[in-house]
Amino acid sequence: MELKNIELINFRNYKYQKIEFINGINLFVGNNAQGKTNIIESIYISAFGKSYRTVKDNEIINFESEFSKINLEYSKDDINNKINYSIDRLNRKNILKNDVKIRKLSDHVGDIPIVLFSPDSLDIVKGAPAKRREFINMIASQLSKNYLIALQEYNKCLKIKNSCLKKDFVDREYLKILNDKMSVYIEKIVNFRKLIIEKILEKAKIIEKNVTNGKEDIFLKYETDFLNMTSQQINDILNKYMEIEIMKKSSMKGIQRDDVIIYVNNLEVAKYGSQGQNRTALLSLKLADYEVLKEVKHENPILLLDDIMSELDGQRISYLLKYIENCQSIITTTDSSFVKEVKNIKISKVLSGRLEI
Repeated sequence: MELKNIELINFRNYKYQKIEFINGINLFVGNNAQGKTNIIESIYISAFGKSYRTVKDNEIINFESEFSKINLEYSKDDINNKINYSIDRLNRKNILKNDVKIRKLSDHVGDIPIVLFSPDSLDIVKGAPAKRREFINMIASQLSKNYLIALQEYNKCLKIKNSCLKKDFVDREYLKILNDKMSVYIEKIVNFRKLIIEKILEKAKIIEKNVTNGKEDIFLKYETDFLNMTSQQINDILNKYMEIEIMKKSSMKGIQRDDVIIYVNNLEVAKYGSQGQNRTALLSLKLADYEVLKEVKHENPILLLDDIMSELDGQRISYLLKYIENCQSIITTTDSSFVKEVKNIKISKVLSGRLEI
């Protein structure tokens, strides 16, 4: 897996820019608000069909334009491919792979495996459960089309169910039908989440010990109401809580409440960990993410590292740079002093939506 180039047209603060990548470290240096993160975002959109930074897809369009385009070329299994993404002010979106329209994102997600590491990623360790679910969902969706479909269908049912629960009159028979469908999706989602968390933990333990010279041990605990249950057992629980949900006017049971508790040396790191332990735990989880994708998909994922070097100390930066020396990575930073001894690197300066190489 290797990114070749990307072409940005009316994307954020880029009117037009073509960027060539090397199969190594691609470093983009510049002050804040110059367009570095926009490069990371454009690659992410090409891989996932949507941004991780916006609620409305058309917010990526340059203020002076009516549309935006991203054209990405990449090599996979020695075959050249291209993704063409376009969107207009009316939010009409079009995604083509090798000139063929992608009609379902589940048919595309995972083709370009991505690991995203940004300052906001620290919320995986310190933030709300939703951030940890998002982390697991991002990995699982890239590994399993069936997982992504089950997650999409579950969320559709959940939205309908919550809408029904807010009505003055609640159709209990319809809720039972929704619960029956959701229980099937829950069984699939929980089983795959459990598998992914086990794989992440296996890799993260090794990385955590290497980073800390054996001083720290990481552990992940998957919290869900539905572990090792059949869909029928899950359905019974959902129906049991129906009257409570009607009273509360909201879904009280479901995988939207799952969490992954992160421990370091047997203490919950979000509550009791130092700043350094939180950052080391995050580094271990993200690199474990990389290792799991690499192992299962039999190819190197693309590392997107957005302005994270300021969040790490010298020891962790050295470990990370050594780790990624044989990976293709896209890194943004305001200070490039940490790469003085790094080989196989291409440095580009970013200034007001244009590159100076």
